Amino acid sequence: MITMRTLAFLLAAAIPSACAADSQASAALAKAVAAFESNLAKQKHWNWTITETRGLLDKSGKSVVAFPPVTSESVIRSNGRRCNAVTAWGDGREPYMKDADADERCQAYDALGTPFDVAILLKSANAKLQPHTGSTIAIAVLPDKTKLHAPEYAIRCAASIKATIELDPAGYFPVSIEGEVAESGCDSTFVPVVHYETASRQPMVGQFRKGAAFLVKYALQKDRFENPENSYWISVTQHYLQPWNSEAKLLYYWGRQFRVFPNHATHLVKDVKTTAQEFGVGSQLRFDKEP
Repeated sequence: MITMRTLAFLLAAAIPSACAADSQASAALAKAVAAFESNLAKQKHWNWTITETRGLLDKSGKSVVAFPPVTSESVIRSNGRRCNAVTAWGDGREPYMKDADADERCQAYDALGTPFDVAILLKSANAKLQPHTGSTIAIAVLPDKTKLHAPEYAIRCAASIKATIELDPAGYFPVSIEGEVAESGCDSTFVPVVHYETASRQPMVGQFRKGAAFLVKYALQKDRFENPENSYWISVTQHYLQPWNSEAKLLYYWGRQFRVFPNHATHLVKDVKTTAQEFGVGSQLRFDKEP
């Protein structure tokens, strides 16, 4: 028979165990934040090419519409900032200002990034260490409802995400982040920038919002000159499955506007693949204009 005293003892014994698990998750995530932020400084040694594909799916997962893929490259502006510019459209459309210098071609300052702030997500206080089943350290992160109305979008959005984060046990870098937007903190509107023809520039609803699912995978790009300080973790693949408004008539990306005719689509799928290349020994960053 379990008495009240026995039950109280069992509960007291269970609480420290749960707290210990949360404490371990917090400690691991703190190391992950440090690894992630330290990795950003190594970006200067690398260049990259990004290929993106987009399409609409119906509720069965069948493709309804395929949009032109787009390829972009990392360029360096005259002030030293990195950004990306389009090099090719899958439908043959000429890239925006393809023969201009980097300052004029620049279109995206964080093309390698994700629609949510990874560092802020890693700082989540609502995390638990998961049972060890593989070669990585797995941590489950739940939404933080106390921050859903924070004034900063990045904080609201990260607080809306439910995810499983896998860390590299050697350096605690987040090698995989898989999850979903479970709350409304990522919902947003934007006024599209259009470099080609346009039918409308009215505010649009962002695609990364409540109901979106994602998988981001990183891979270590080892320094080919055997200098581990220059090795760089890069997001080699990103996959997004996002809710689609069946009444939407337009889709914008990379400065282009695409008309969407009536269909039975329920989701927009987006895949991003990145290929990295290291600068050579003693190479200099070339600027297209003097500061």
